[in-house]
Amino acid sequence: MNVLSRYMFREFLKAAAACNLGFVLLFLLVDFVNNVDRLLKHDASGSEIAWYYLSTLPNWFVMISPVGTMLAVLVVVSARMRGNELTAMYSGGYSLARICAPVMVGCLLVSGLSLLCSELLSPAANRHAREIKQARMKPGAVAAQFSGKRYWMRGEGGILSATLVDTQSKSLSGFLYFEVDRDFRPVRRVEARRAVILPDGSWELQDGEERRLGNASTVERFRSRAFRFPETIAGFLDGETPPEEMTFAELSDYVRELRKRGYEARRHETDLQAKISYPLLNVLIAMLAIPFALRGPRSGGIWRSIGLGLLVGFVCWVVLSASLSLGKKGVLPPLLAAWLPGVLFVGSGAALFRLGR
Repeated sequence: MNVLSRYMFREFLKAAAACNLGFVLLFLLVDFVNNVDRLLKHDASGSEIAWYYLSTLPNWFVMISPVGTMLAVLVVVSARMRGNELTAMYSGGYSLARICAPVMVGCLLVSGLSLLCSELLSPAANRHAREIKQARMKPGAVAAQFSGKRYWMRGEGGILSATLVDTQSKSLSGFLYFEVDRDFRPVRRVEARRAVILPDGSWELQDGEERRLGNASTVERFRSRAFRFPETIAGFLDGETPPEEMTFAELSDYVRELRKRGYEARRHETDLQAKISYPLLNVLIAMLAIPFALRGPRSGGIWRSIGLGLLVGFVCWVVLSASLSLGKKGVLPPLLAAWLPGVLFVGSGAALFRLGR
């Protein structure tokens, strides 16, 4: 690595560290302002609050790294252009690709770090943060636990289980209810393909059967029937394990299990594809940031680059969120929904570069 490459690489690393750290601290501050009252209301100790926010750091970094990386690229390239350093480099026989190669290597490094955080640190850290949040912001609330590729919850009169929790429609798939007596002996088993909470608090179960256990066991099948259980669906909604708490392998196994049982898995398939595509946005979005920086005005200073970076980053975030939402709703295939934003960013960058030549 020659002097120029080391210089560009060093400048990018400094800018990337500053931008990502700044965004992480900003989001932590916003979250702290929103939640500190509820944490203190339920007597959370200083160590619990500190551990909660330390546990959220890996996830915040994974979330904001594409925008922070793009802003770093804009700042580095714009500063070199305004100082006429790019002109001097061109005069020395260096091409734009050679000049920007160390920056792309730095983006690839951030992408790898984001992927490692997503797989090795975020799942356990997010679970720990949710446990603290559940204990201190919703004390006494019962939440389902994910185990053996199913959700389980101990209710007032029995044990409830579900294969799939849909928070948008507030429904469960693969529903099971085991009613037990005071001696914890099973007296009834209710099974249904789908369960929905009705406005009056009752459960509507579809395509299931009710089995009463004991000396005279009976089985009654039904297409749709309303049941009244002491438990509500809130425990499942609060206890749903988000993709951020699963590794790629765990989420892949869960998707495979949903497919095998015949349940709709597009929401989780989209999240599975995003586990790979999202960290790689650190590289793909840089291909949009470089031509943006080259086409920007030479005047305006560093704040113009920061403002431009925030604006472009917001637009990119909207595009990404919209694409993932379309994938989860089934409008786009999961693979296309997860990778389409990256393709659009690279294509837009290529178009800007051609226009600027």
